[in-house]
Amino acid sequence: MKKINLNTQGRNGKIEFEVDIEKNKIKDLKIINHMETPGIFNQVFSKLKSDVISNQSFDVDTISGATIMTKSILDTAKEAITDNGIHLNGKKSENTQVQKKKEIVTDTLVIGGGGAGLVAASKALSLGSKVILLEKNGYLGGATILNGSNVVGTGSKTSKKIFESDYGDSPGLLAKDVSKESRQTNYTDLTKIMVENIGNAIDFVSDFANLDYRKAQTQTPEHSVERQIELPSSSSYEFIDKMAKAFFKKGGEILLDVRVENMTIEKNMVKGVIAESKYVSYYIKAKSVILASGGYGAKVLKEGKGEGIDYYGPMTSTGDSYQFTHSLSLKAHDQNWLKVYPHGVEVEPGIAKLTTYASKMATDMGAIYVNKKGQRIVNESDVYTKLRDAILEQSERIAYLIMDERTWKEFYKLLVLHDFSKNEIKEYLKNDGSKIPIFVKGSLEKIANKANIDEQGLIKTLEKYEEYAVNEEDPEFGRAADYLHSFEGSIFYAVEQRDRFATTLGGYIVDEKMNLLNSANRPIKNLFGAGEIIGGANGHDSMPSMMNSWSFSSGFAAGRAAIIYEDKM
Repeated sequence: MKKINLNTQGRNGKIEFEVDIEKNKIKDLKIINHMETPGIFNQVFSKLKSDVISNQSFDVDTISGATIMTKSILDTAKEAITDNGIHLNGKKSENTQVQKKKEIVTDTLVIGGGGAGLVAASKALSLGSKVILLEKNGYLGGATILNGSNVVGTGSKTSKKIFESDYGDSPGLLAKDVSKESRQTNYTDLTKIMVENIGNAIDFVSDFANLDYRKAQTQTPEHSVERQIELPSSSSYEFIDKMAKAFFKKGGEILLDVRVENMTIEKNMVKGVIAESKYVSYYIKAKSVILASGGYGAKVLKEGKGEGIDYYGPMTSTGDSYQFTHSLSLKAHDQNWLKVYPHGVEVEPGIAKLTTYASKMATDMGAIYVNKKGQRIVNESDVYTKLRDAILEQSERIAYLIMDERTWKEFYKLLVLHDFSKNEIKEYLKNDGSKIPIFVKGSLEKIANKANIDEQGLIKTLEKYEEYAVNEEDPEFGRAADYLHSFEGSIFYAVEQRDRFATTLGGYIVDEKMNLLNSANRPIKNLFGAGEIIGGANGHDSMPSMMNSWSFSSGFAAGRAAIIYEDKM
């Protein structure tokens, strides 16, 4: 057997892979190392490998939503096959196929395969409906797959087991926290839907897909009580993978790489949708339609409306629904609202990856945030919005997380757990501050010089901070003594921290039945909404864990509402 080791450039960095050939046949396609988002890459590569081996050819289609990565792998492999004088007897590319037309009839049609769409589809299926889920990409997960799995469990049996029955949380308390943290910008009717449904939603998905939630490692101070839960892997890929498998196993149908182009409307009701894949043109009729097609963050980035803040969401979040629902004149609001978080590292110009879990662990262990002058800028253990705002106030909108080697080891573990590869981090450190993202290591003087931080300013800041740690008091920012820890050893690390956005917080409006409203404030009776496409439940500034919470709760409510409507037909 001939093993050909290859390197190519993916979306986020180098991909190392191997092609195994025996007697002019492709026996295997293996990944050695990559720097792509695992939840997306795992799905995409699995499909690509299957297509290559079944067709015995690298002349197969790229996968929507991962075109750069899949084209790079295919082109590199094709070139290597030619260079090695190997003649494959594979099938010809299907690009010459004539477009087929297909008509399908279903009970419930769900548009969008992110967290909200999967929960909505699964809930409808569990209530006896025939359900089809459409996803324009060649993989599932939407924006959800880029998040951690953390969510709130308020009102659930799951949380009562985790936190004990008297842990003090309630839907009313959660609503109060949401209102406070959003500075009363939340739409209270939507918040009510969220807080009253999230408990049942968590219990439902736990049972439906055998999800084993536990207390989240990070309980953020924005929440007045401990209520955040997560999956064992801490990754939303586990959620997406298990929900999709359960949905399919129980009779649901998923159509990937199918883009909705238009809706057929009759008497202010949706009769069906026209959707296109590479080789099939679909007309799908449905009794009810659930719109869960996500936000428009990538469109904001492309149009330069992100105010210079890095984007970390999917490049496929383009707000397609605003085109294919145009004839319905749906009511929308606050479309300039963006959810901006701290804890970003810029992996390419304008594009960030998140370090939230790792950064929170580092500050719990005593790490500090400084600006280019080497000065602290915030109480590092305060709510995330304080850090976000402090970074926005800096001239270059960048801060640096300064930590000792003891803290770095824990920071590193959580980076690897949450979507960074070991090779990726190794490469960042190897760059030694010469290019983004800034990850540098060395003495205090060396990391200051490498990261372009004022050396004397940083030294003075560490001297003062050491006094605060010894005295267990922070007169500068009021950081709690529990988080004031002396730095140990002579090796330090500096990691850049930038603000980032992915989630859009404005969007369409639904009523209490999850029906989308038109500009005349009238409901489209068989059209329901869920997830990021419906804006306002969390206001202009959502707390940590609350975007997943809205996704799951609104999906649950929409799936149930669609079946209630269908049963009345």
